[in-house]
Amino acid sequence: TRTTFVNRRLASIYNIPAPKDEGFGMVNLPEYEPRRGVLGHVSFLALQSHPVGTSATLRGLFIREKLLCGVVPSPPTELNTAIPEPGPEAITLKQRLIVHMEDPNCGGCHSLVDPIGFGLENFDGLGRYRVMDSTATIDPSGELDGEPFDDFGDLAERIANHRDFASCFVEHAYAYANGHQRATGERDLVSDLTDRFVADGLRVKPLLRLIALSRGFRQVEGAE
Repeated sequence: TRTTFVNRRLASIYNIPAPKDEGFGMVNLPEYEPRRGVLGHVSFLALQSHPVGTSATLRGLFIREKLLCGVVPSPPTELNTAIPEPGPEAITLKQRLIVHMEDPNCGGCHSLVDPIGFGLENFDGLGRYRVMDSTATIDPSGELDGEPFDDFGDLAERIANHRDFASCFVEHAYAYANGHQRATGERDLVSDLTDRFVADGLRVKPLLRLIALSRGFRQVEGAE
């Protein structure tokens, strides 16, 4: 969706007119930006950034772990995780991370997340849309598990159609609604919820209704 809610301060970050003088109001985000959905919200983009700039790694890590339920190993304790400083051949963050991935000690983990995060590089560390990083034009292309994408909008489609997205989303929604991780005896229930989520076109509101009406939400079962 391109619909969200903003106050005057958020409207200035989104570079759109504020719908109300005070408090929050509903807006439709402009078509000329690729921004849409939760991953285009300033809340997500700013949180998954560093205090002084953007982070393709943090953003890609969130997508890999929270939306696709993937596992990314932690870096070795004594490993230097600093990325190269900007130089003539590596100006943008993407170019610097590509150099960083050439290090065999870093490439294994970074290759799981950075190519995903590249799709969000058109948004700076605060979540504002941009086309330049320093003096170079941003290239927001990347790949998700062998599926290339051109920009953020393309990445969003790759995530939605990913083999692990629906089941991962339902797992998290079910756990949040019930206040605990799925138990062994709830596997079939969550699998059925996933099938219905897919059949409903990945629509969130019908999923939440199904969870609230499910046996797992309404009944307390003994520990297994």
